[in-house]
Amino acid sequence: MKFFSMAALALMGAMITGCSSEDNLAGNQQPAKQDNIVTVTTTIGLGGGDATTRALSAIGVKTFAEGDQIALFYVQNGSSDRVKAVATAENISADGKSATFTFTLTNPISNSFFALCYPAAFMDNLSGELRPALTQDGTLNGGVKANDVGYATGNLVETDLPASISLTNPFAVVAFTLKDGKGTDDKADDEDVTSTITEMTIELPDYSRTYTITRSAAAGPIYVVLNRTEDTDAININATGGGKTYTKIYTKGYAASNFYQQGLLMTEKPDFLSGVFSVSGSKKVKFSKGNLRYASGTWSFFNNQYDYYTSYSADAWDHFGWSTSATTYGMSTSTTSSTYSGSFVDWGATMGTGWFTPSKAESTYLFNTRSASTVGGTSNGRYARAKVNNVQGVILFPDTYTHPDGVNAPTNVNTTDASFDSNTYTIADWTKMESAGCVFLPGAGYRDGESVISAGIFGAYWSATSSGKASDYSAYDFVYYHPTWLSPEFTNTRNLGFCVRLVRQVTE
Repeated sequence: MKFFSMAALALMGAMITGCSSEDNLAGNQQPAKQDNIVTVTTTIGLGGGDATTRALSAIGVKTFAEGDQIALFYVQNGSSDRVKAVATAENISADGKSATFTFTLTNPISNSFFALCYPAAFMDNLSGELRPALTQDGTLNGGVKANDVGYATGNLVETDLPASISLTNPFAVVAFTLKDGKGTDDKADDEDVTSTITEMTIELPDYSRTYTITRSAAAGPIYVVLNRTEDTDAININATGGGKTYTKIYTKGYAASNFYQQGLLMTEKPDFLSGVFSVSGSKKVKFSKGNLRYASGTWSFFNNQYDYYTSYSADAWDHFGWSTSATTYGMSTSTTSSTYSGSFVDWGATMGTGWFTPSKAESTYLFNTRSASTVGGTSNGRYARAKVNNVQGVILFPDTYTHPDGVNAPTNVNTTDASFDSNTYTIADWTKMESAGCVFLPGAGYRDGESVISAGIFGAYWSATSSGKASDYSAYDFVYYHPTWLSPEFTNTRNLGFCVRLVRQVTE
């Protein structure tokens, strides 16, 4: 397979099921009866009648080359599974823009559905959702080219393929450029920040899928392969770079087989949230925008409140042992509690002046004592179990709170044993609640040694307060919860890896 440009816009991501080194899966799936073996030949063209594509450059053309293979998926008599047959390009013509392929089919159902995928290695089967890879690198020659494919569907003509078939592209490529939105003269002096971006997440409609683009800081644009969208579909983007985080929600239709140059005016997201919370009779705080993390040698906050790491990595921490002078910031996988001896070292120092870890007394006041607004019919509504973006956790309501119009009112407020399902919010709902000041503490589980346990079920966050018992090497939680229980006054052994949520004191 040759590419006459960085990448032609005939592309497709790996299926959920992944890729296989097997060329032909039919031997594993065909029914016992195999008495109807047929040979079918078809001529296949790339990219439409003129064999060109909507390419990323004016001369972008994808061509067949000797040895290229294409996969045919069809249905056999006596089986509901679609099986895979593979053929190799022959009689390549029209400067590589068309070729003939001959397939051997076993017991095909007459006039039944078929699908073609080129190259064959991109797909094992058709049981999963057809979509680009969820992890990409934002480049033409890497991310886009790695997801390049041609695709076609149809029905057999009895047991034959149509005489000719044209492959098309089921996805779109978008070249993103981002500006910071801080200009003062009708956007003319907004700064282009594309070259600073090292991570970008793109959540497509209904937020059931998220594309993550990880790259080194470099000149833009940032190229991303996406599923098609409609003009009314909301797209949520978060981007991080240069020590800053930017966010944008917009509506846009991206059609299959098209290339788009998309400029976005982003909103810089501060490291702290807007909600104000009392942690004593005279002290108020604002929370960080997400849980604390350490990755690739850098301390930062997660871009979204519902984000966390689901497994341990030596280069990606967000589950820390209790931080002491013996194990600074708790970055140890030791399972021995006495390893974590010594005085407390506050995680706030990792993020600069003003940040600190709440004490046990402050968390108890926050959850159980402070005066707050009426929420969902409950006076002094302080917290509620919830699901945000399908992540279980606990929502904290600020001292002064008005629930957004058009979003389901919270129920079971201030209840320790309520179901997480009693309050379920999409990203669109949560964006409104976050803007109104809400904080979300995701149930990220806990770490024991190098194993993350009960992610998505348990919530475990450290406070800055030791148990005071030198012999048991334990400390108080900021909050600890599981499906039937919640407490801001529980203690655990210091070797367990819990999450950390920092706060800043405010005077308002």
